[in-house]
Amino acid sequence: MTVWTWAYENRLVENPPRGVQKIRHRRPPIRAWTPEQVAHAIELTELHRGNRLRSGANLGVFLRCWLVLGYESGARWGDLWKMREDDFDGDALRWRCNKTDEIVYRTLTNLAVESVGEMLDASPDGRVLGWAAKKRHAMRLMHWHLRTCDLPGSSKWLRRSAATHVEKAHPGKARLFLGHRTPHMADQHYIDYAQIGGAGVAAPRLPLTGLSGRPCAS
Repeated sequence: MTVWTWAYENRLVENPPRGVQKIRHRRPPIRAWTPEQVAHAIELTELHRGNRLRSGANLGVFLRCWLVLGYESGARWGDLWKMREDDFDGDALRWRCNKTDEIVYRTLTNLAVESVGEMLDASPDGRVLGWAAKKRHAMRLMHWHLRTCDLPGSSKWLRRSAATHVEKAHPGKARLFLGHRTPHMADQHYIDYAQIGGAGVAAPRLPLTGLSGRPCAS
């Protein structure tokens, strides 16, 4: 439309830019893993504990740390891959979000602390995950693991799944967890409301009686 308008105004075309419908992007419904599915993916990383990557990282430990830390922190991939030993203090995690330049704080579970510790014990440069595999290789490994777990999606689902579970437990707090400045961003792109019950909105029950078990009319 912009090019057509410019051409018409400069008399390069005869017909004005009219009768063109705007192309609308239709977003599919947001889907996220349930807590049980996240736990299942974490538990099955034990199957790969004996395997080693070229970097020397233990594959099972690497995948477990990625899943647990990614879920509990809600961090984007770029921030997750840059996390270093200095970002952790016991069960406390703090890092500067690359996208918003704000400091983010999290309190981690014992499982996350143990997973981070195992990765740091083998780390040659103080990074938690970034030393183990480059992005393309890491994504292939995670895709393969998720298919092994019979789960859809990719590692991006960690952030949206965590946001969905936060919203379900603490309504209205997903935006704070994600660190969004834009209102409704979490609603539109991160929260799987099918797990929350349609955002609390449902049609009232109809006062029907005596219909249970009745055959359909032919």
